[in-house]
Amino acid sequence: MARKKIEAQHVSIPTLSLGDIAFLLIIFFLLSSNFYRESPLQLKPPRSADLKNLQEYPVSVSIDRDGRIFLQGKQVPDAEAVNWGVAALTKDKATQDGRTVMFKCDDAITRDVFEPVLDAISRGGGIIAAMGQRTKQLEASNGRIP
Repeated sequence: MARKKIEAQHVSIPTLSLGDIAFLLIIFFLLSSNFYRESPLQLKPPRSADLKNLQEYPVSVSIDRDGRIFLQGKQVPDAEAVNWGVAALTKDKATQDGRTVMFKCDDAITRDVFEPVLDAISRGGGIIAAMGQRTKQLEASNGRIP
C-alpha cells in the first residue's frame, strides 16, 4: 500500500499589528509602574545667598527634621547604610551626572548628624549636590542666614 505524501503548508504569522501591540504594552507598563517620589518627606532646606539651580539627580539622600536618614525615599538605619546604598546605585555610572547624589537636609539638623552622612556619600563614590533655599542677603548681626 503506497502512502500519500502530504505537502507541508506554509503558515504565515501576521506581523502587521506587532508594532501596535508593543506600543500599547509600553503605555500600559508606564501607567501601571510606580515612580520614585519623596512626597512624604517634609523638609525645610537651609538658606543661602549663593545657590545654583540644580536638576533632579537619580540618587537622593535626605535627612528630615527628626534626624531620620532616607535613601531614595526609604528610611535607612545609619550613615553606613547610605555608604553601601550609594555605592550600589552609582557603581556602573561613568559620568559625573550619573554619580551625583542630591543631598537634602532640614535646616534644624546639626552638623554632627549630617557630616557622617556626607562622608558616607563620598565614600560610596557619590558626588554631592546639596539643596537649599535662595535668600537675598545674610543677616549681618550674627552671621546666620535668615
